[in-house]
Amino acid sequence: MPVANPHQHPPSAIEEALDVLRQHGHRITAPRRAILHALIGRGEPGTIEQLHQAVGTDGCDLVTVYRCMDAFEKLGLVRRSYYESGTCLYEYQPPGAKEHHHHIICRSCQRVETLDLCVVEGLEKLVRDRGYHKVSHLLEFFGTCPDCFAAEQERS
Repeated sequence: MPVANPHQHPPSAIEEALDVLRQHGHRITAPRRAILHALIGRGEPGTIEQLHQAVGTDGCDLVTVYRCMDAFEKLGLVRRSYYESGTCLYEYQPPGAKEHHHHIICRSCQRVETLDLCVVEGLEKLVRDRGYHKVSHLLEFFGTCPDCFAAEQERS
């Protein structure tokens, strides 16, 4: 069961994202608009398949969703994270956002919760101090959420 994300974005977020696309010479197509609506409307990270399902097969094909996520990521409109299995999750990131966070993901129900603390930023500075540029990191936590753990205990 998904938990509401405290980082939900207002409807104007779609227009801001479309402006970024226009500024970088991308056409505003119906599939791109639909994918942005699905991505921003989720309020939590989602897989390519979840986004495709939200858009609908009539809205665009799966390859289009992959290409759009790649373009959106290059423009800084999405942040990628991963399930423990390696499956990519995509989350809307407002233009110019400095907000950085991580997630805890339930191994049973795949619920994703935001953790607003990053303890790795000091390590990134050490890496930049060594001359590296465009430094980033990925850090996700995995566990069993309280609801799934309670259900497991009841079955035992």
